[in-house]
Amino acid sequence: MRKKFLFGKIWFFEEFKLPTELPTSTWGVQIEKDIYSGKSQYQKIEIFETKEFGRILVLDGLVQLSTKDEYIYHEMLVHPAFLYHQNPKKVLIIGGGDGGVLREVVKYKDVKEIFLVDIDEKVIEVSKKYLPSVSKGAFDDRRLKIFNEDGRKFIKNYNNFFDIIICDSTDPSGPSIPLFQVRFYKDVLRALKEKGIAAFQTAYFKEKFAKKARERIRKVFPFFKVHKAFVGCFPFDEHTFSFGSKKVDFEKFSFKKIKEKYQKLNLKTKYYSPQIHFASAVFPKYRK
Repeated sequence: MRKKFLFGKIWFFEEFKLPTELPTSTWGVQIEKDIYSGKSQYQKIEIFETKEFGRILVLDGLVQLSTKDEYIYHEMLVHPAFLYHQNPKKVLIIGGGDGGVLREVVKYKDVKEIFLVDIDEKVIEVSKKYLPSVSKGAFDDRRLKIFNEDGRKFIKNYNNFFDIIICDSTDPSGPSIPLFQVRFYKDVLRALKEKGIAAFQTAYFKEKFAKKARERIRKVFPFFKVHKAFVGCFPFDEHTFSFGSKKVDFEKFSFKKIKEKYQKLNLKTKYYSPQIHFASAVFPKYRK
């Protein structure tokens, strides 16, 4: 991330790297106002106001969300997993300290327990204060238990326990690097119940680390599925969301089945729908 004085204004710039891992393009947005800047034990945290994207959360120089379109990302990471599952009761969120995934999870009233494990409690604190529209009070849900621990170590304590595990990690840097390794994916598989569903954010379609992550998830989980969506604050490519399971065959779900469940749950979503559920899993030939 770079901040530059340009056209009489302060701008934020973020670089994109292709599989060569060398910067190939840059995008920028004008900063209207700095909202927060500070360092936690693990990373630099920044929030600033923009005219185009609302408030943007940046960790170690990388955009994590914008208040304008975060709902696309969070709905696509959460709802396919829940619609694939028969009736989830125990849910684990790894990362997700901004509260966006949590906001979507608490919409499911039959869920009994929600564990949120984020190594950096400062992210939760700052997000609650400066990004309240993201969590919308979800941190006050009585079913929630927060653990400020290393998610990689936390999950090793569980076997055949969770119905749904959602990994909303940052891209691999610092403490999140182990969350993209085969060993972690195997721990997630073990912690899931037989018909459990795991959901992972797997970044841009063409990023090198993201390709490796999807390949590793595919090898570890007996059943595997990728969905995609374009999120405005991630402008270089479509974002991918990967799903894995021990026993649930994603290909056996019909549009009718997903639609009936969606309507029965009376879900209130802005982007996700049964139509989007299926459309988001369709890739052109060159990207299969």
